[in-house]
Amino acid sequence: MRDKAGGIAPASDGTLSSETASKDTQIGLLMALGAYGSWGIFPLYFSMLAHVPAIEVVAHRISWSLVLMAVWFLLRRRWGEVWPVLRQPRVFGLLIATGLLVSSNWLTYVWAVGHGQATEASLGYFIVPMVNVATGYLLLSERLSRLQIVAICLAILSILLQMLLLGTVPIVSLLLALTFGAYGYLRKILPVGANLGLLVELIAITPIAFGYILYLQTSGAGHFVLSDKPTMLLLIFTGLITSMPLIWFSGAAKRLNMITIGIMQYLNPSIQFMIAIFVLKESISMSKLATFMLIWLSVAVYSYDALSKRRHNRAKSKAV
Repeated sequence: MRDKAGGIAPASDGTLSSETASKDTQIGLLMALGAYGSWGIFPLYFSMLAHVPAIEVVAHRISWSLVLMAVWFLLRRRWGEVWPVLRQPRVFGLLIATGLLVSSNWLTYVWAVGHGQATEASLGYFIVPMVNVATGYLLLSERLSRLQIVAICLAILSILLQMLLLGTVPIVSLLLALTFGAYGYLRKILPVGANLGLLVELIAITPIAFGYILYLQTSGAGHFVLSDKPTMLLLIFTGLITSMPLIWFSGAAKRLNMITIGIMQYLNPSIQFMIAIFVLKESISMSKLATFMLIWLSVAVYSYDALSKRRHNRAKSKAV
């Protein structure tokens, strides 16, 4: 059962009911699958908007996401949580920064899918966990295990290999990994919940996005027109496909340990990669495949380290 605060209520002996904990874990796993699965099929959705400029798509994504999140908070009677955040200049300022970071991430991603670079986008999200680990070490004084160092080195090597074999810098991959890594770091140090933080970010950046939409519509350059209802609906539903996975992820993060979340996050780029190759028919050279093989090896090392830590922690808790 749950206590009045919404957490899991302890059993009479002070421990969690095993049945309640198991049910909560199952719900958490379903939420995580929903979130990562939704993010994984994004290439399919945004490929249907390839005829719309990426910046216009993102402007609609921001604006419609605000509408949905505002309704969500009103229905849950949580709107009162917003005002204290807005009255804190430092917190609100950082949320403006995170809003700009996540907007840049969305813009890069939508542009990549629309220009046949969904594989590059998936590579970026494979790299994100390595960026997070490196950020924790450099900025949060977190200790790195030997296997984490190996995983980071393999990720760096994969980028260098692409530069050497293909003579190009994976700009899309690096932009996605770095903007999302910076976003994750700032959100980690902010004393604001995931959903509340997203709402305030949207409040901060929507005036710019909505202003741009108005400019496009009044100048006749906008794609939000009655004569093209499929495009209209796709633009409107960018709010739903943005907000719902984040709500599910927030619920999963409360119910699952971070090691499980860390391993499951690879569902997203894995699904993206498969869709890019087998559905969107993007070609991949042997040189590019070599880059991916290195990053997959990095993922395997990272995952093995995470699972080893989980087993060690379980054994330690049983011993106590």
